[in-house]
This record gives sequence, structure tokens and C-alpha cells, in this order.
Amino acid sequence: MTSVEYEQKRQQDERKLIIRRAVIIGLVIIILITVVTYAFTQFKLYSEARITLREAKNIKMSLETVDLEYYSVGISIYDETAEGNIRKGAVEYVNKIQDNPEGYMRLTGYDSSKRKITGFEFETEKYIIRYSHSEDGDKWMVFQIKKLLD
Repeated sequence: MTSVEYEQKRQQDERKLIIRRAVIIGLVIIILITVVTYAFTQFKLYSEARITLREAKNIKMSLETVDLEYYSVGISIYDETAEGNIRKGAVEYVNKIQDNPEGYMRLTGYDSSKRKITGFEFETEKYIIRYSHSEDGDKWMVFQIKKLLD
């Protein structure tokens, strides 16, 4: 092998090495961008869900407060004929206290003898929050609403 051939082979090997390193660096950058984007999206969804859950808990607490006030006049917030099974005046009171929450609230269960909310749902554009009460304790579930087809 002559020195010219050796130099050409060395230059060719250097080019291959540079190309290999560029491809590896490019793949690493793409993978990092993908991981960071995924982590940011998951954090954002988790944060939004926590905020919505906190809002639902505040609404439930407001409903319980309204129910105590209604107890003094002999009625309850639960009304099967009303929209969401919540008496109209109670919904207006909660909207006033919570500064018009963006979502739909409904009672799914109410124990008249204990005057306790046993089921509650709060639905927003992106989430459904469900509350249920049983002997085991309180249970909150958060569901994400995803649009699959348009």
C-alpha cells in the first residue's frame, strides 16, 4: 500500500467516522426532544387534572355548605326533577361562591337520612371527576376526555 492509497483510506475512514458521529448525535437529539416533549405533556396533563380535581372538591364542599343552609329551612339540595339533580337555587349559590366554575356538576347519589352527598360528578371540557362515598371511605376518580374522531 502506497502512501497515497493509505492517505485516501485514512481520509475515507475519517469521513465515515464523522458521518457515524453526526448520525448518532442526531438520533440522541431526536430522542431527547421526544422524551422532553412527552414529559412536558404528561406534566401538563397531570397539573390540569389536579387543578380540576381541586375545583371539584371545592364545588362539593360548597354544595355541602348550601345543604346545611337548606337544612335550616327544611329542604335539601337534592332534587330529582332538577338538572343535575341539584336544586336550582343551590346551583346558583355554588356558582356565586366558586365564581362560575367552567363545567357541569351533578349529584349521582344523596343519602337523605344522613343528609350527605354520596355521589357527585363534575365535568369540564377535558376531564370528568367522580366522587363516591361508601363505608370504605371517600373515593375520587379523574377521567380524561379525549376526542377520537371528528
